[in-house]
Amino acid sequence: MTLKRPTGGKRGLKIAGLSLDVAGSYLGYFVQRPFVDDKDAHLANAHARAGRRIRANMQELRGPMMKLGQMLSLQGGVLPDDLIAELSTLQMQAPGMHPSLVRAQFRASMRQNPESLFRKFDDEPFAAASLGQVHRAVTPDGDRVAVKIQYPGIRDAIATDFKLLRAAALPARASGHMPGSALTELERQILAETDYVREADNTESFRANLQPLGFVDVPRVYRKLSSERVLTMEMIDGEQIESLLAHRPSQAQRDIIGAQLVELLFFQILRIGAFHADPNWGNYLFRPDSSIGLIDFGCVKHLDPRFVDHLREVYLYPGPRDSAEFRRLIAKRYELFDLKASPATIEAFSTLSDGFYRRVYPPEPERDGDAIDFRDPELIRQYVRQCNAVTKSKGILPEYVLFARAEMGLYNTLHKLKARVPMSAIVRRHLHPRTQRA
Repeated sequence: MTLKRPTGGKRGLKIAGLSLDVAGSYLGYFVQRPFVDDKDAHLANAHARAGRRIRANMQELRGPMMKLGQMLSLQGGVLPDDLIAELSTLQMQAPGMHPSLVRAQFRASMRQNPESLFRKFDDEPFAAASLGQVHRAVTPDGDRVAVKIQYPGIRDAIATDFKLLRAAALPARASGHMPGSALTELERQILAETDYVREADNTESFRANLQPLGFVDVPRVYRKLSSERVLTMEMIDGEQIESLLAHRPSQAQRDIIGAQLVELLFFQILRIGAFHADPNWGNYLFRPDSSIGLIDFGCVKHLDPRFVDHLREVYLYPGPRDSAEFRRLIAKRYELFDLKASPATIEAFSTLSDGFYRRVYPPEPERDGDAIDFRDPELIRQYVRQCNAVTKSKGILPEYVLFARAEMGLYNTLHKLKARVPMSAIVRRHLHPRTQRA
């Protein structure tokens, strides 16, 4: 299929039309609802139709809009299953560029045709997503590799989309509920994903820094076969989560994988001070031995060391979360960034910490063995509700944008796995000071 991506004003019209398409899906449902017998099935069909319309539009728009769809597809326990089932195809199954455009993009970046650099190169992508697509190839030495090629004009599309998003978010920005700095942070990170030299640096750094975990596999980068818009990496094996679950893994295997995902995130945050910040399910490859392949390091967040040290003070905080001491800790977090937390923000964070974090990460050492059951969707709903309360209190920090994205991605993946994980025991292992930096 030939890639046709709207540009300029057409993108604005397409984005505006998206909301009308979705509204149309549900309008038909409400009109017909009184006349159907199976109302649950009818509602499920409405969710699926809405999901198909969102997916089709976001696939065409690519860029930030498609990333938004990928984020929505991770909202298990919050959004309807039928809508998520449609959006989940945005993870790795978007239509790709025409082969002639692939070759033109490759030649413009590498100054040679693929056949000149590879023993074999597959014109058809096996994965296509928001900013680029990935092709199978074989190096002259016989190594199986994945070659990521960036879509043409994607940086311009990102700039256009964020102009539209800033305009749409103007009331929220004016009121302070969505600070402009948060949108700037998101735009900066997505633009950074278009620099494949930076992604190669990230990949090599995490390949080295994650070795102590033992169960994580990060691909090797082929620098001589890469550039700013082409990235060649070792092909690593594994299956995506949907395929894993289709094999009906045992509860024990689900629990092991879940625990490893939790350890992976907290090792990055608390030991490395940087983390893989794109938790869409296509970036995790699962193996029969429960090891995990981690790919796509375009979106990496490097944390301020002071912020990481503050997290150590807050995680597994042993005292009451409504105490003056804990509230001072919340205020301190904002002071790190020369900001002052309002009483409403401190109250919202205190409630989030007491209602969600104390429940999921019980601080008492004797409860380290307690396995938190992520089969319960109410855990996710509670997290979303209380995070929304922080947003309403005008408490968003730029540092939270990708941090919250990674955290939400983790909880939704644990829910999809139906895993039971001793969260506190894992976090406690990594609370001691940093030993390395990415």
